[in-house]
Amino acid sequence: MNIWFDELKEKLTESEIKKGDIVYISSDLTMLMYRSLKKFNLKGKDGKNLFMNKLVNTFQDMVGDEGTLMIPLFTWAFCRGIPFDVAKTHGEVGVLGNWVLENRPDFARTAHPLYSFCVWGKDKDKLVSMQNSTAWGQDSPFAYMHKNNAKNLLINVSLEKCFTFTHYVEECIHVPYRYFKDFKGTYIDACGNETERIYKMYVRDLDIESKQVTPDKCLDEAKVATVVEFDGNEFRIVDLEKAYPVIVDNYKNHNGNQWYEFKNYTIDWTSGQTHPDEFRYE
Repeated sequence: MNIWFDELKEKLTESEIKKGDIVYISSDLTMLMYRSLKKFNLKGKDGKNLFMNKLVNTFQDMVGDEGTLMIPLFTWAFCRGIPFDVAKTHGEVGVLGNWVLENRPDFARTAHPLYSFCVWGKDKDKLVSMQNSTAWGQDSPFAYMHKNNAKNLLINVSLEKCFTFTHYVEECIHVPYRYFKDFKGTYIDACGNETERIYKMYVRDLDIESKQVTPDKCLDEAKVATVVEFDGNEFRIVDLEKAYPVIVDNYKNHNGNQWYEFKNYTIDWTSGQTHPDEFRYE
């Protein structure tokens, strides 16, 4: 089994991921785990835990102590009035983040109740100390990734489903079909202290009909993403700093057609937001 993970590490490091890198991992581990457990005849909870630990350890070895790992724990329960607990609230975007939250005390969780990450490495303390009120703002983990040349490693997932960095770009350039909306709820911090807090997100105007249509090839063809195949699994590595201007150009000059298919709407950069900001709380 160790040889298998060594081969995976070699495949990824031969491509783009190096010691000292900041790597944001988006994943669907179903196929990767299935192939590994079957190949090595591992079963049950112990088999899953062995696989997960070796996978996380492999990522840590790839970036080293000078690198940083970021695993998403995004959840929108806070928007639905459900209290957010930094130590306990599960994410809604895959098994890896939740497993790390429960099993790896060497990771810590960032603070935003909607878009948080389990983080490890050199910049763990910097990320955990961020107090960004808006999900994708200039003081958020997404801005940190952009400004520090992070890489998004997508494992068996498409850009259409998992490339959240796009929303950071949308907020940076103030796309007119989004607006700031406040969400108020109960927040339980890492020390167990309970308070009422307000956080915001640059939400989409739901009166505008749209469908996300992001083709994986849009970043591959722009030469800001690299695809690696390993044992029937696809790994796409996106250079986020290089991807940023590619995404901006598409929004500014091509109506965002590589990200959304709008119905009866064209992005108008001169008329302001289609919906006013909602600041519902004093």
